[in-house]
Amino acid sequence: MKTPSNPPSRPLRALLAGLVTLAVAFGGSLSTVGPAIADEIASPDAAVASVGAPADAAGAEEAPADEATGDEAPGDGATLDETPEAPEASEEGAATAEGEPEASGFAPAVAVGVPSVPGVAAEAAEAEAPSATPTITVSKTFGLDAHGETVTVTGSGFVPGADTTSARPPIAGKFGGVYVAFGAFDVNWKPSTGAPSTARPTVDVKWGVHAEDLAKIGGPSKGGFVVNEDGTFETTLTLSYDAAKALADGHFGIYTYPGGGAKAPSFETFEPIAFAPAVFVDRTAGLDPFDDTVTVNGVGFTPTAATIGSRPPLAGKFSGAYVAFGAFAENWKPSAGVAATARPTGDVKWGVHAADIPAIGGPTAGGIAIADNGTFTTQLKVAATYAKMLADGRYGVYTYPGGGAKEPTFETYTPVSFAPAVQVSKTTGLNAEGDTVTVRGAGFLPSGADTNGKRPPLAGKFGGAYVVFGSFAENWKPSAGAPSGNRKTATQKWALNPADVATVGGAAAGAIEIGAGGTFETTLDVSEFTGALKDGRYGVYTYPGSGATYAPFETATLLTFGGAPTGPTGPTTPQNPAPAPAPIAGGSLSWAVSNSFVDYVTGSIAKGQVSVSGGATRSGGVFQFGQSGGSFDQSTGRGSADYSGAVRFTGHAGALDLTFANPTLRVVSATEGVLNVSVDGSRVDLARVDLGAASKSSVGGATRFAGAPTTLLASGVSAFEGYYGAGQQLAPVTAVVGSPAAAPAGSTGTVVTASASAAPREVPATPPATTGVELDAPTLAALAAGEQVTVTVGGFAPGETGIQVVVYSTPVVLARDLVADASGVVRWTGAIPATLEAGVHTLTFQGSVAKGVQFTVAAADRCAVDAATLSWGFKKSFLTYLESGIANGTWTVADGATDDGTVFAFAAGTGSYDAKTGRGAVVFPGSVHFTGHDGALDTTIANPGLDFTGTGDVFLTLDVHGTTQEGAPIEAKGVRFAELDLSSGFESGDDGVTGTAIPAVLTAEGAAAFGTYPEGEALDPVTFSLPLAADCALVVPAADTETVEAADDDAPTVEPISAAPSLAWLVWAGIALLVIVLAALAFVLVRRARNKTA
Repeated sequence: MKTPSNPPSRPLRALLAGLVTLAVAFGGSLSTVGPAIADEIASPDAAVASVGAPADAAGAEEAPADEATGDEAPGDGATLDETPEAPEASEEGAATAEGEPEASGFAPAVAVGVPSVPGVAAEAAEAEAPSATPTITVSKTFGLDAHGETVTVTGSGFVPGADTTSARPPIAGKFGGVYVAFGAFDVNWKPSTGAPSTARPTVDVKWGVHAEDLAKIGGPSKGGFVVNEDGTFETTLTLSYDAAKALADGHFGIYTYPGGGAKAPSFETFEPIAFAPAVFVDRTAGLDPFDDTVTVNGVGFTPTAATIGSRPPLAGKFSGAYVAFGAFAENWKPSAGVAATARPTGDVKWGVHAADIPAIGGPTAGGIAIADNGTFTTQLKVAATYAKMLADGRYGVYTYPGGGAKEPTFETYTPVSFAPAVQVSKTTGLNAEGDTVTVRGAGFLPSGADTNGKRPPLAGKFGGAYVVFGSFAENWKPSAGAPSGNRKTATQKWALNPADVATVGGAAAGAIEIGAGGTFETTLDVSEFTGALKDGRYGVYTYPGSGATYAPFETATLLTFGGAPTGPTGPTTPQNPAPAPAPIAGGSLSWAVSNSFVDYVTGSIAKGQVSVSGGATRSGGVFQFGQSGGSFDQSTGRGSADYSGAVRFTGHAGALDLTFANPTLRVVSATEGVLNVSVDGSRVDLARVDLGAASKSSVGGATRFAGAPTTLLASGVSAFEGYYGAGQQLAPVTAVVGSPAAAPAGSTGTVVTASASAAPREVPATPPATTGVELDAPTLAALAAGEQVTVTVGGFAPGETGIQVVVYSTPVVLARDLVADASGVVRWTGAIPATLEAGVHTLTFQGSVAKGVQFTVAAADRCAVDAATLSWGFKKSFLTYLESGIANGTWTVADGATDDGTVFAFAAGTGSYDAKTGRGAVVFPGSVHFTGHDGALDTTIANPGLDFTGTGDVFLTLDVHGTTQEGAPIEAKGVRFAELDLSSGFESGDDGVTGTAIPAVLTAEGAAAFGTYPEGEALDPVTFSLPLAADCALVVPAADTETVEAADDDAPTVEPISAAPSLAWLVWAGIALLVIVLAALAFVLVRRARNKTA
């Protein structure tokens, strides 16, 4: 860099600064200034002339007194709590960084225009170059593995300063270096602002110091590394997620701050990092198969473009993630298009942003919060068996996007496994002379060769488990080498895969089935018996079958008897027998399950039925079950009561088939019970029973709980196939806990069924008749013109029903279920669709006979419509149902239709409209394809249209093809699907007509075509816009106008700018000339100054 020996004076430098500022402000160029001038102004002090730097007080008397000087401008880079999203413009137009004081009156501190001055820009920049600012670079900042990944951190600018001196040992008084740390810190974390160390919880941290001090801080083994004399360094950090060390609302990142207790704000830097979505489960093995709880922590669940919900209630917003326990199929991921049936959930939570939890039903519905940093924590109930689980599914904790979003990175799987376990219905106070216990097992799943049989008939196959009652020695386990003599068996069952039950002799040989989740249930007869081991322990034992040795299958549940059996005795003196205890009244359970669910199953959507069997009955809308057993203790009010019978719900042409059987009421406290039900063969804790709110009484020695409210548990959600969420109120329960008894009297078999509906008459593709309808000329002309007419047709059977009116060429049903009078005459009043093209058409009446009349439609004299738009949500409840666990369906848009998560939008509509008569037709390209019920529902609606009849009736038309939910084929075009009510929301203007949130109801034709809802069902409102050319729109009266005269007749006339040649070049030429003159003057002054000092 050239350094003049005699720099220009301060006034001169101020003048030069003004020149540069003036050139920049007016967008000019100094390229015309000669190199000699450039050399003169290039001096070390000339840096003050760079744009944005304040001038000296001596040369800038007009600057505000409190204006910041150049060395007072903050030099730190933006940190976490200072990082601006975008600079805001000051009133003068200068951008100011958030958190920095404004340099009022100065242009932005960027060298705009300066490069046009040869030699000046580079030298000024070098002269102005600030001291190095501490910065860091991280080798990887996005998509990091939360289970552990190492990154490299390089730094520069970390040079000693007055505020970087260590304040404490071991290097007090010396350069304290820099801490380089990873963690999730508080937004206010900086030591220089007094933030406590608790705001900076670190997961991994290193300490960089000068080489001479490395040993003093413990060396590399203690996290030390070298900061070079020039302020550079390189080190590594291991990044992983530790929920215990991350602040709930902390910001994940690499942080630096001064070491040794120094307070140097410039050393405080922050580089954000982002983990790929990951899940941590506190326990994954040895879980209790009957009931256990795991804690789940997640990280990295931050919004992306693919995590926006596609359906209510979070359509168009971040829809979070489902966190579920279940046994899913190996191919389960939504992003791969796998159906929901591959993901039957046990307990499930829905993580969303805290503000959206109420929208999804709150915590009672399973809502949990995902923090802004993408973390969450929750608990899940887990069990080896639950409703709808897949027999060959993989147990695990799964996450996947909520609200219909498809984000592959949110799809995670953490395997879990259960320890085999058993439950015995009664373990103490058993009758020594004979008693029966119920044994339930879970978790008895194959484990490779360890559980394979070693001898026939199951050698090399899963050997199952023996379930026995006996007297065993303390050292009894086969896996420990105990001899069989240490296991004295009284009664025995053999739990096996269903396919192997017959192989070992079936039920007669004691074989029982192991079901999904390694579950079984059986009974064992127990008693004290001759031959029991002298030091043996009575109990229910399990261990591997067929000679396998697998320790986890070895369980022991000890039993105790009420008294020892007595041997033979001598004659005794007869005594009067004690009176027998009064019998306890028979028990029963009465429960309607859910009235809304029954109504749904037997309604117009599912069109199903409800039946009872196995001893269950139905009376007064309530299902009734007789008591079959249990362990309830009347004195303590604790225990369980078992009931028998089944309720079966079927619908959707067999796609819905759900059986609730053999309910059990577990009374766990005076105020709380659990209703456990067999759902399609799997035991499920279905509902919480609020016994505290029940009416409690004693009836004939039995305990009666009447009207106890029930609430669906998370573990029971899948039992209803997603129709209800956790926390849903179900029907109240009335239970009598007594002795075994039959169900109360009531109906059996099929107890509720959907109302039968006649199938609509098939519409021929071509007119079945073209004659038979007699119309006079005026009526025929009015019909062809689209006016409303009344047509009377005879020849039908007296009182005949189901007569249809259909217009052709493409058949459009105009009326259904017309009824002939006693003379066989039927009457119809209406108008033909505005959608009919010019040409010959046929109006037909179809019943026991067919009659028709042909008419000719002239070319419509209507205004052309182009670029029309229409938006419609179809029916929100249908879309919600479609994606439930019942339908397991979805929808896709095509052919120009779009879906924003709330409505389907159609554009580029074309057609015609007559603003005077209100008659017209517009059609929109696009389609929506609905699928569900494993393909039973496969319907496409396409090419929606608006049919303005001109008589006040307006219809939404659709092409419908595919199959209905009942599997019936449908192929119809131009169906008048819904009738629109234009009494509100409809506006006509000089630029067209619009409809906003126009109410829509399903027509008879729409009900027949779609096959889901009845005629008259409310659909979602419709919004449309039909632009019209100005000369076609409605005539709007012209408003009165006033002429405003000028107050001054001599007022100048302002001509448009384009009316005269532009003189802007003169202005710019003048500015350029001024700059050159001033530059020349500066050159002269510099020369004179040099001559004086020469």
